[in-house]
Amino acid sequence: MMPAISRCLAAGLLAASLALGTFVAPANALTDDEAGEVTRLMNELYPTGGSFAYDEEEADAWFDQDQENDRIIEKAGFDRDSWRRALGETFCGYLALMPEDAFTGRFKQINDRLKADTTLTAEQKQEMQAMVDEQWAEITRLREEGKAFADTVRPHADLLHVVMGENVNH
Repeated sequence: MMPAISRCLAAGLLAASLALGTFVAPANALTDDEAGEVTRLMNELYPTGGSFAYDEEEADAWFDQDQENDRIIEKAGFDRDSWRRALGETFCGYLALMPEDAFTGRFKQINDRLKADTTLTAEQKQEMQAMVDEQWAEITRLREEGKAFADTVRPHADLLHVVMGENVNH
């Protein structure tokens, strides 16, 4: 099974092929129903007010924890793989909806805090900056790939703000 992040990449390739005038339908493109269910489940399962970061391990942890409790993810029609895919595509779509200034403002805030930190040595700051740059490149890539899901996720963005800990308008 292709990881959710790879599915985001496949969706990004789909968007690129559409721009070139060709169309190849993905086997499992995010549907409005899936995005709605993921949003509902995220709001139900995730403690509000915090910041959310997606990766497959996080998706698996949610699925495993839910399997030990009420199984609401499964009851909503997801198995582990479809949950991982739909959660990843919803997250990528959400990133794509963020206004450019809010998105780049995050990177600037992180960099400003790192530069202002007085507890790290210059070498530690350099190492941390390299890690920040690498993670920022990855999140920027996910944001770009999420453009394929943005229209599907858009109707759910207001509810996603709660779990994402955001105060921005899309």
